[in-house]
Amino acid sequence: MSRTSLKSLVAVFTFVLAACGASQIPADAQKTIVSLEKIDCNDCGEKIAAKMRLKPGVYDASFDKKKAEVVVVAGPKLDVFTEVRKLAAEDGFEAILGAGKGRYVDQLPFPEGSDVATVTRDGEDIADIAPHLAPGKVTIVDFSATWCGPCRKIDEHMVQLFTARKDLAYRRLEIGDWDTPLARHYLSKVPKLPYVVVYDKHGSVVDRITGADLGRLDKAIDEAANKP
Repeated sequence: MSRTSLKSLVAVFTFVLAACGASQIPADAQKTIVSLEKIDCNDCGEKIAAKMRLKPGVYDASFDKKKAEVVVVAGPKLDVFTEVRKLAAEDGFEAILGAGKGRYVDQLPFPEGSDVATVTRDGEDIADIAPHLAPGKVTIVDFSATWCGPCRKIDEHMVQLFTARKDLAYRRLEIGDWDTPLARHYLSKVPKLPYVVVYDKHGSVVDRITGADLGRLDKAIDEAANKP
């Protein structure tokens, strides 16, 4: 998921709101929060919010990708929950009225004994990646986010690799969002997620991969494993 596409969406949304006079929200307008469950990408939630903004009686609608919540400001006559639930059902998601109940689909389980660890969550920074590398193994460091759909492709691919290989280590770093300390430290020049760094058995970088390029990832892993 790229920074540019998100910024473009925000810019367009801001322009449309200004053009439609969205700042003039009636006093009887109500804010409704609907949590989405079993969602697998933030784009899915953004699309639901965009469709809600087109409905008569809706003054504002947005999607909080970290919380997996659709937030709608609308007139009292509109049944916001029913409308969001219908849109969510079209994409196979579940909608729950209220905040704090949003949840993305669970990550696939790795085979027992896999050398897999989540180093940091919610964008908390780490001073150095080196201590988290596995000596004697090819280490794949994955900067990702729960709301990033393409990141799930990396996870799913790694699960498959671990069913056949024992010479790998996988380290997840959850960025939280683009403005967190972790993202500012390591991703200032990275345009989109996922961002994967492959290290050889001695801790040297073999490749840095932006996006879910599974072919390039496999090539880098094989190169790292075959280095003397």
